[in-house]
Order: sequence, then structure tokens, then C-alpha cells
Amino acid sequence: MTQPYALVIEDDPKLGIIYQTALQQAGYETDLDENGNRYRALLDARQPDLVILDLHLPFAFGGDVLDVIHAKYPNTIIAVVTADFIKAKTLSGKANHILVKPVSVASLLRLAESIKNES
Repeated sequence: MTQPYALVIEDDPKLGIIYQTALQQAGYETDLDENGNRYRALLDARQPDLVILDLHLPFAFGGDVLDVIHAKYPNTIIAVVTADFIKAKTLSGKANHILVKPVSVASLLRLAESIKNES
């Protein structure tokens, strides 16, 4: 059985590493797009089981990234992480999960484990 795969799209380098490390502890292979400029190539390379998506990125808007992921891989679970609670609420119908920053490692691990167990 192959490891589940998670794509982290987060422009805060410290948070990106924290999210990646937590997901790796949960048994995921991971990739990190720190600017929103690599996610298309990463999506072309492999379908993620889980995407951790920040809304505000230097080279992409998270809402547009969400649409691209849904169009390409409708079964991929997407968790939006943001400090912008108002904007997050507008995406509640599109994202599977909304995590308001600061996101605890424990809550990310719980989410990752529950998704891994569903697959």
C-alpha cells in the first residue's frame, strides 16, 4: 500500500514546515509550495489525498487554487487554513475543512488521521 500524499500550499515558511512535519508524522508523503507558483506542476505530478491551502499567497489566490484542485481532482480533501475568518466563511461550500490560524499540530494530526482512515 502506498503512503497517502499531502500537498501543503502555505507562504509562511515556518508554518509550511510545521504542517509538513505534522503530516509526515501522520504517515503522509508531502510536498510544499511556498508561494503558490508550483502547485499546478505538483498537481500534474501526483493526485493529493489532502491539500492544506492558505488563502493569501504571493503568486496565487487560494480561492482560484481551490477551483483548480476541484476541477482536476474532485475527490481530493481540501483544508483551507487562514486567519481571515470572514473570507474562509465564503469558501465553506468549496473547502472540505476550514482551519482558522493559529492551527494546532494536534488538530492537523487529527484531520490527517481521519482522512487517511477514510481512504
